[in-house]
Amino acid sequence: MFRNFSIIWICVVSLTTFSNCRPADLENTCDARSKSYLLATVIRYATGDRSSSCLPAFSFFEPWGVYDSSAVPKIAALTYHQGHIIAGGTFKMTGIPTGNIALVDAITGKVIPNRFCPHLKVIASYSTTVSDGSGGFYIGGDFQYVQGIKRNQVAHILPGCQLDPNFNPVEDPSRVVTSLSILGNQLYVGGMFTSWGSGSQKNLASINRYTGELNTEFYAGDINNSVFDITTDGTAIYIGGHFSMVGSTAKQGIAKLSPITGSLDTSFIGQAPGQVNDIHLGTDSNGTPVLYVVGPFAGGAISFFLNGTQTSWAPNPNSEVAKVTQYENTIYLCGNFTTIGVTPANYLVGVDNQLGAIKENSFGINNNVKYGTVIGNKLYVLGEFTEAKGIQRNYAASFDLPSNSLNIWDPNFNSGVYFPSGEIVSSGSSLLIASNFTAANMMKRNNFVVFEEATGNPIEGTPFFDFQITSFHIKDNHLFVGGSFENINGIPRVGFAILDLPTYQLNQTNLNVSGTGSPEIRSITSNENQIFFGGFGISSVSGQTRNALAAIDSNSLTLTNWNPDLGSNSASSLLVLNDLVYVGGIFTSMNGVAGSNNYRAVDTINGFVTSLPSSSNYPNSEVAAQSHFAGKILIGGIFTTIGSLGSFSNMATYDTTIQSYITPNPIYANATVSSITVSPEGIAMVGGSFSGLNGDTTSQFLAAFNANTYQVLDWKPNPNNIGHSSFYRNGKWYIGGDFNKVFNKPFGGFYVSDLTEKTN
Repeated sequence: MFRNFSIIWICVVSLTTFSNCRPADLENTCDARSKSYLLATVIRYATGDRSSSCLPAFSFFEPWGVYDSSAVPKIAALTYHQGHIIAGGTFKMTGIPTGNIALVDAITGKVIPNRFCPHLKVIASYSTTVSDGSGGFYIGGDFQYVQGIKRNQVAHILPGCQLDPNFNPVEDPSRVVTSLSILGNQLYVGGMFTSWGSGSQKNLASINRYTGELNTEFYAGDINNSVFDITTDGTAIYIGGHFSMVGSTAKQGIAKLSPITGSLDTSFIGQAPGQVNDIHLGTDSNGTPVLYVVGPFAGGAISFFLNGTQTSWAPNPNSEVAKVTQYENTIYLCGNFTTIGVTPANYLVGVDNQLGAIKENSFGINNNVKYGTVIGNKLYVLGEFTEAKGIQRNYAASFDLPSNSLNIWDPNFNSGVYFPSGEIVSSGSSLLIASNFTAANMMKRNNFVVFEEATGNPIEGTPFFDFQITSFHIKDNHLFVGGSFENINGIPRVGFAILDLPTYQLNQTNLNVSGTGSPEIRSITSNENQIFFGGFGISSVSGQTRNALAAIDSNSLTLTNWNPDLGSNSASSLLVLNDLVYVGGIFTSMNGVAGSNNYRAVDTINGFVTSLPSSSNYPNSEVAAQSHFAGKILIGGIFTTIGSLGSFSNMATYDTTIQSYITPNPIYANATVSSITVSPEGIAMVGGSFSGLNGDTTSQFLAAFNANTYQVLDWKPNPNNIGHSSFYRNGKWYIGGDFNKVFNKPFGGFYVSDLTEKTN
């Protein structure tokens, strides 16, 4: 694969050099007149791609996600325009949803593209890793899936980021793995567990590194608490943790064991003053091997000769040390401390390997450091910090050695790193990072982001909205945006805004929406000459009374006479069909006339109420979603009945040809339906808080059915939260919601599917 990539790169460089211009965007590769057509042809030739498409068979698309450190992030609105996927909702950042273990470039920190290294997509609270010495990795944690495939807490990743099918340890969802070490054919696993399959190994086990099978010969007895670290000198293994007993012997925090049998080496006399977080096998100032031992115990950092005799090395940090590593004669300590002895030293410090005196103290870290390692001539650190040497570094940074200068490496995670999670190992020009983050390469985006369809990358220069976006609608060269926002890039716009396309710049038109509390526009649609919008808390638009609903001229962008007047009620969904606007929401009157409950059609001229869909049978609660297909309107919400027609559980179908609801109800959900979108072929995507459609409860929050037959599709994404919005394009569904997990893989409120995935 990497050889082919080198060929591709040479071809690309040659094309761009000799043509003295950059390649055109991939979205133009099917245009034989464009330079990118030639580039795509070269790429397809170099990779042996013989597909019938003019595009390369592999995808450059990377699905990004949205994130928020102070609220539940979600995508509530999605739409498409000229090669762009437009998303709005509640979020502060966008990033690549790698999961808790990511492969990044060792120089820049950029995530290695999915087409070269399929993301591991691990969901875990804790994770760790160790190199297998052959270009692959072992990973551990409290995960249950890797790349959506069942694997309990330990997995082997082959070169190229492929899950090893032959390495499959016995399942046990209760295990937590916090440390891994390899010696010979054995993989030593430490953590928090009470047994290993049928074996009685507690908190430490040895398994075959090729099959994952338990090595029953290795048994250290009852280790009475967690094992946080394992290291080896080639002849013995050393463990550190929260334990105080190994078998029947008192051993505080550190112990030396036989790598064959696991038996305790009683000649090692060392005892730690308490819990041990980390052990590093290094050397002292004389070049003698020593074990550097750190933790939350008094003194924080000590060292032992390999017979267990404590040395005179004593840097004396004033608080917990989480990790220790070494470069030449400098020992780097990472933790929560703020002094070494009596000298200020915040969270990261280099001390000498003789007595522990400070040598390097200029890192400028502004919060706890939970992990550090030296790879080559660079020190990599992870933690809770957001700044290093006065420069923004969110939770990860790297320093050149021996100068200790901050370099450009910046993976920029979405969350801090907490003990005992955290490990970095090298693979050529890349680094595998295991921790508790869920996404990397974060970029600031306030509630609005635009992704390139070809690559998935967010574009620059898009506006910042101060509060939530809930709805989008595109007509002509304008993007109409609804929500509960009040300012865009600091410019007042309450609930409704117009962005000019294709620049996404704020249009000068301000409709001056006002009302009680914080007005929110929840739905926007249009016909040939008007933009209709509705929501909650709206009482005035452009200085005129408009209750919950209003419309503007699509050319002049000025208020029209359309005024259905819902009083103090709310509109949640709008659908234009011929000369009618079907209005769904929570309301009891229209045009000041009582008796129109929650769903009614009005004309497009003045907003006068009509008799459709019924003048007597109404949904008994909110209609939140509508979609039209083949003469039928599919509606969803939180209703349970429609007048005297009987039970309609959160969904119903209205036949516009016979002007009647279809009974008995052909499609239903067991809880709220908040969105319905139908593809041209008649596949309906449904999102909400339900756990099933038509009694099939194998997928919650998101499901699909055939709108012709009402058959629920065998597609079980099982997101962990609500699906809010979707659109269909070129055989794929683009789906947004509150979720951060789909098909047992991590995502950030955004998922793309062709509905062929199967649950593993």
